[in-house]
Amino acid sequence: MQTRWTRWLLRAAFAVAFTFLGLMLARTDTGIRARVAATKAGGAAIGAVAGSADVSMRNRVLLENPALIQAIRQGGAFGGQFSRQVAQNMFSRLPKAIEDAKAKTEIVEITDRTWLIRLPIVNVVLFETDAGLVLVDTGMGPAGPAILDAIREVSDAPLHTVIYTHGHVDHAYGTWALLEAGESPEIIAHENLPARFERYVRLRGSLARYMSQPAEQLPRTREDLVWPTRTFHDRLEIEIGGERFVLQHHRGETDDQLYVWLPGRGALASADYYQGFLPNAGNGKRVQRHPEEWAVALREMAALEPRILLPAHGEAIDEPAVIGENLTVLADTLQYIVDHTLAGLNAGKRKDEIHRSLELPERLANHPTMKVQYVTPQDISKMVTLRYTGWWDDIPSHWTPAPLELRAQTLVEVAGGMEPFVARARDALETDLRLASHLADWAFLADPQHSAAQQLVLDVYEQRILDPTSNTMEMLVYLDAMAAARQAQLNSSG
Repeated sequence: MQTRWTRWLLRAAFAVAFTFLGLMLARTDTGIRARVAATKAGGAAIGAVAGSADVSMRNRVLLENPALIQAIRQGGAFGGQFSRQVAQNMFSRLPKAIEDAKAKTEIVEITDRTWLIRLPIVNVVLFETDAGLVLVDTGMGPAGPAILDAIREVSDAPLHTVIYTHGHVDHAYGTWALLEAGESPEIIAHENLPARFERYVRLRGSLARYMSQPAEQLPRTREDLVWPTRTFHDRLEIEIGGERFVLQHHRGETDDQLYVWLPGRGALASADYYQGFLPNAGNGKRVQRHPEEWAVALREMAALEPRILLPAHGEAIDEPAVIGENLTVLADTLQYIVDHTLAGLNAGKRKDEIHRSLELPERLANHPTMKVQYVTPQDISKMVTLRYTGWWDDIPSHWTPAPLELRAQTLVEVAGGMEPFVARARDALETDLRLASHLADWAFLADPQHSAAQQLVLDVYEQRILDPTSNTMEMLVYLDAMAAARQAQLNSSG
């Protein structure tokens, strides 16, 4: 029977794990400081442990291996305060998630009639004009009521326009609360956004798996989403309250992304083009990203010479020189990766050779905004090859391969059985952690009920998570592998 202390530890593990299972986002502490200091994600995660009795196998692994919690926590950080309820229920309208979002939201005045609403995980931008309010993005599902409260804290003006910078769950899912409150804004988005919404309905089970969200919370029908009332193809310039708003589309993290430029204020709402670290341009769990067009957008934004940068994650920046440098460094980084990858493809190199040979120049690799915490430059290179080539990895036998399990069983047989095979893997664990991971996978595929194979997976992937070169996304994959092996152990023991 669980003691109160054991239950508390389980809840703590559960909270910390889910800090990193949704969107791995970062804050940048350059420029304007918030009026109320945001709680650091790690501390908030440990503190927000009340109420959850749902303990998954992943969280059991974390409890049994507490060093993993710290390793994963160091892999990335969120902008704003952390909310376990919001992170676990990004598509939902659950009361607990709504209340936690309200409690952890603040509105920061950046300059006259310009605010950054800092929600758990993400920001939205609010502009007041003589014709009414303009809201750039609406956060996640539970964030809608918090946004409404924040708006009414600073203005009684009607909501004139909502702009979706793209259709990701943390940018376009809180609109429902604004409509229910009686607001009737025009909702503007790029013309590709409706297709994204339709794909979310069609692939709700897959998205739930890869985003670690409850499948029942993802949209089932069109009626579960708030659709744009106006779309555009490439560029849209509109006047609201005597001010010019420029909406410019470039493919980047998504194919429907745009930024918002207010030349009269020198203010740039940069969406997810800029995040303060090496961005999510090569996530192996997500659909195609577009690093080359992303670089074009960054250079274009830098050329505007904005006085204020209002990012969707992290704090605002009000130093024009810093803004220009940061945007340009990221553009140079993405373009370097693209150029390296295309040169390798044109030279006829095997795809894995292209990725492995990529090294950023020192001026890019060591820039403070190029921290690797979500994906690596090599991951981004893989995304480029995926765009320009087929699924084949250049290994002849992989075109029409034998089943994985049969290959694994044959390898173990050739090695003389599971015991010598695992022994070889444990030798590799001391010298080559990546090779040991391959051997652990083969062992578990060959016989997932074998106790030595199960323990090998646990030991190898524990070390992969603790390895300081591992990034957040791969850590989560390794954690899932450990959870599968631990579940197999429990099943084997009856």
